[in-house]
Amino acid sequence: MGLVKPKAFWLFTLLTLSTHICTAQTSSVSGNLPAGAVYAQAQNISFEVIDGVTLTVKRMNGFMVPRPGKVVSLDDKKSYTLQIVNAEAYVSADNMAALMNNYILPHAQTPIHNVTVSFEGQTLVVKGYIKKGLDVPFEGKGTLSVTPDGNLHLHFTDVKAAGVLKKGLLDALGIKLSSVAQPKHQPSFLIQGDDVTVAVMRLFPPPHIAGKLASVHIEGDQLVEVFGQPDATFKPVPVASDRFIYLRGGTVAFGKLTMKDVDLELIDKDATKVFNFSLDHYRQQLEAGYSKSLPNLGLVVYVADYTNLPQKK
Repeated sequence: MGLVKPKAFWLFTLLTLSTHICTAQTSSVSGNLPAGAVYAQAQNISFEVIDGVTLTVKRMNGFMVPRPGKVVSLDDKKSYTLQIVNAEAYVSADNMAALMNNYILPHAQTPIHNVTVSFEGQTLVVKGYIKKGLDVPFEGKGTLSVTPDGNLHLHFTDVKAAGVLKKGLLDALGIKLSSVAQPKHQPSFLIQGDDVTVAVMRLFPPPHIAGKLASVHIEGDQLVEVFGQPDATFKPVPVASDRFIYLRGGTVAFGKLTMKDVDLELIDKDATKVFNFSLDHYRQQLEAGYSKSLPNLGLVVYVADYTNLPQKK
């Protein structure tokens, strides 16, 4: 199975939506990590990927690996790669559609717009419009699974335009992968018949995420992605909490501070069901909270939930 361009843009749509946390082949984290790498752990966090698009992490651990010549910085999302060891993450159909309409499609030279996403059992359904003179409605369906090496696999079932079953329709419109996939990032697609395999690391806003996908399935209106072991044992955190982000070891810069041998825990002070956190607005969240020093010189910061900030209200 060789590297080729997809025959239909909607295939690309289904794949990129379901891999918002970006599956990619990586070396074992037990191997050598560069100096400055930071252990990261999170539980019951809703990450604001971009404004209006969230990814919910039930549990996650891994490493923030600094890019060459960089220090991990919360103010520079391009300064590191988040290498996931274990994780269970959820993304809703509405958030998938918002990601497409607000980020991926605006960066693409494509006549596809007004995309909606839904699930039918274990089938991913994408609907939208193709502008070719007049708006032509289309619908695509596919089933998702994981390859033995941890990449995402899509089995193509059908695609319809104006209610008529078509194959290769969007290819006939002249839509090229290079016009929608940010070619500088060199994404790779493997296609054989109606089966497509994708390893995606850089199709989404930084920070870039790497990891080996173990399983994928649909629960209600949520796509569930599991990395590593679903019941992995994580390190204890300094202050017990149901909703937190914990960073340990290495070096982290944030604001005017640089913390070495990091021991930093961020806790949801508002006791919301899920801790909403935004890297783009983390300073406002810190300002609306308070911090405590630990006897070992570690730091615990009680952070305001992002959805409770005044500007969000």
